[in-house]
Amino acid sequence: MIYCGESKAGPAEIVAAVPPERRSRLRDEFAFEFLTFARFLGSLGAEAELQVHEAVVTALANREDSETLVFSISSGMWPSELDPILSRCIEKVALALCQWLDEFSASSVRDSYGAIPSL
Repeated sequence: MIYCGESKAGPAEIVAAVPPERRSRLRDEFAFEFLTFARFLGSLGAEAELQVHEAVVTALANREDSETLVFSISSGMWPSELDPILSRCIEKVALALCQWLDEFSASSVRDSYGAIPSL
């Protein structure tokens, strides 16, 4: 979740990044659980839930194994004229998150003793 300006009303955006090497570990219920969480936070209405669910399931099924998938749901807290700014920020956060996951996975493979690598 990404909060802006210490908002007490909720996150500005909910983001999930799924690198290719972790896709096989996703639970079958990922799309449902992600959208349920977004709906709980008030970011998604019941009328849009099925359409978004189908889009997430389709994206997961139809992407090459080499692609990182990023799902993002806006809470609508920002004024619409600021959406391009928020979108750019979310893109940067998603790229940083994917890079961190790549580094984390690489350090986990190098750790031959099974210890948790430093984050």
